[in-house]
Amino acid sequence: MSTPRATWMIGPACDLAALAFGWLPFYLWLVFGLGLGAQAFGGEALRGRAADEATALAVLAALAISYVHRHYTFVVVYGDREVFSQRARAYWLAPALVLAIVGLAKATAGLSPATVAGIKLSPWQIALFVTGAWNIWHTLQQRYGLLRIYAGKLGGGTERPEQARRDRALIWLATATVAVTLPVLRPQLLGGHVNARKLGRILAPLASAWWAWALLAAVVGAFAWVLLRWLRHELRAPATWRQRAPRLAMMGSTLLLFAVFPLHGPVVGYLCFGTAHAIEYMAFVHHYGTKKYGRAQPRRGAAAALLGDVRLAVPALAGGLLLVFWLIQEQRRTDLYLIYYTATSWLHFLYDGWIWKVRRPELARTLELGARSQA
Repeated sequence: MSTPRATWMIGPACDLAALAFGWLPFYLWLVFGLGLGAQAFGGEALRGRAADEATALAVLAALAISYVHRHYTFVVVYGDREVFSQRARAYWLAPALVLAIVGLAKATAGLSPATVAGIKLSPWQIALFVTGAWNIWHTLQQRYGLLRIYAGKLGGGTERPEQARRDRALIWLATATVAVTLPVLRPQLLGGHVNARKLGRILAPLASAWWAWALLAAVVGAFAWVLLRWLRHELRAPATWRQRAPRLAMMGSTLLLFAVFPLHGPVVGYLCFGTAHAIEYMAFVHHYGTKKYGRAQPRRGAAAALLGDVRLAVPALAGGLLLVFWLIQEQRRTDLYLIYYTATSWLHFLYDGWIWKVRRPELARTLELGARSQA
């Protein structure tokens, strides 16, 4: 078997600082700067107005970063004729359809909600639930996709479908472990936000239910078993530790992100996961842009102009989008803004599922994957 090639996507410093651990400065700011979840390290727990203000500031920062990253997708889709031509009709129709659905849901938010399993749900609440659930799926799938890219670069068996299934199973079993651990072992952490408190009241009986503890044991056992198998097959690859480092760092950072939930609670965990997703996405798109458009002269199209040179693209694109977010932040509670923000979220989720398939030959060529990964 041939020796694996260089396995970093961009380079050790960029991969670690942006793709794997780009969320770490944000996490440190939340916990040690704002004091959210600081009690895990012996700090004073925030309460009342102080907790609300710190949470509001953290959410605003996370929303700003998220706002920037989702618009990168639209630059790639509508600024690259090659990408747009692959689903031209869908890219024309999807915005109108999504805006109509989200707009109708918001317009009927004041009507008498339907009762489902004893819970009153309006169309707008359903739309927000879909957004949240889709966001979780989308965020975890991105981490999985990055792991598959690193597998394609490493080779040695890590690119095979069997290890791809272990990648996916490990991520989703970690999700299940966190989902069961919080209400069973750490129910006190569900009080950091009004929605978390509502969820905590619903899940409170689980802390004393024998079957919940049995479920926790089963999920943790399954996670540990898959983790050991994952490591066993990972270490079989004929590679040096330096060549293994990108995949190990990405999986390690993912598991550390999951550890934030039982350590600091769902609010801090969700904000860190969302911010990690946005930062790694922007780093990936800039890398993709420089690989695809960087050598093209002249650069044709908006995508090539905005992503062809990372030295210009980051301040121009990210900075410009941050400026727009700041200019319109006073509108954040208006119906028009909520429809716009939710609709662009849906479109971002949908488009990403179309354009970032690692198994697509053109994407594999652009990323210089030595072995075709399974995603």
